[in-house]
Amino acid sequence: MPPLLQTKRHYKYPSGASVILTPLQISSTMALVLQSSSTDSSWWVFTLPAFLGSEVLADHSLLVVSLFVASISAVLLAWALSSGGPAWANGRSHRGATQIPGPRGIPLFGSIFSLARGLPHRTLATLSKSNRATQLMAFSIGSTPAVVSSEPGVAKEILTHPSFADRPLKRSARELMFSRAIGFAPSGTYWRMLRRIASTHLFAPRRIAAHEPGRQFDCSTMLSCIESEMENSGSVKLRHHLQGAALNNIMGSVFGKRYNLSEENADAELLKQMVREGFSLLGAFNWSDHLSWLPKMFDPSRVEKRCADLVPRVRKLVSEIIDEHRKSLEGCQRQLGDKGVLL
Repeated sequence: MPPLLQTKRHYKYPSGASVILTPLQISSTMALVLQSSSTDSSWWVFTLPAFLGSEVLADHSLLVVSLFVASISAVLLAWALSSGGPAWANGRSHRGATQIPGPRGIPLFGSIFSLARGLPHRTLATLSKSNRATQLMAFSIGSTPAVVSSEPGVAKEILTHPSFADRPLKRSARELMFSRAIGFAPSGTYWRMLRRIASTHLFAPRRIAAHEPGRQFDCSTMLSCIESEMENSGSVKLRHHLQGAALNNIMGSVFGKRYNLSEENADAELLKQMVREGFSLLGAFNWSDHLSWLPKMFDPSRVEKRCADLVPRVRKLVSEIIDEHRKSLEGCQRQLGDKGVLL
């Protein structure tokens, strides 16, 4: 045996106990750890002090450095070995018969900055071509794994497969208490009950036919507003016109109440402000949805505060509409109808 491997080293622990290890024993232990888990990089925390020759294994400064080096090494190793970026680490893109190709992006962030430039669908098309992933491409939006397909057959399979039945719950939807709404509720018994109620009382043929005059009125009002804006300014921003028509259609179908959004009205203005804020919170990109560690340090979109301000206003409006409807039914012997059931 070489003299170097016969050399014994004495290590002291904070409790006063000590242990004598030879380099051969250290190397044997490292080999066993490597054989037990090729993907676990936490063994560096314990072996790095031995390599550096520390006399005190639990030295605080060395332990901090060891943890930092181990964390950075694990992140870089997972990023380098995973196709699709950090969200596809630990072999998630290798579970099928063929590895899913895709861009690695940046450690921790993935392809989040690539999608921030230009039009996202064109960026994804360019990435799929450059990675030769026309059928299926894996990429990471922070810690969120994502796939994109450019082939109709694969896209159809994704849209019809039960694995993709649930919609990811955004932080804003959770803060606005939409987690149990039909658009965000997980697939299961509760969601099927919501769908059955909606099919019976909202989307039944007789219900759709009964609201046809209201939809025609909303469309004619929207077209008149568009024509008026075109004559006055020479250009039209369609977003708020479409939002107003959709809002009146929903309010008329669910609550039986419509607003003239083109006129100065306190209630209508309050409703427009709340809907505009709700669309902004639910539709805008939120960094916190894909970087789970970010809200603990900083909330760039102020999602929590904005949701906390919006929820009581929405509750007050809906409560007033429900109370008004209940008062209108007092003393009536007729059936509640679809609107009464929904409220």
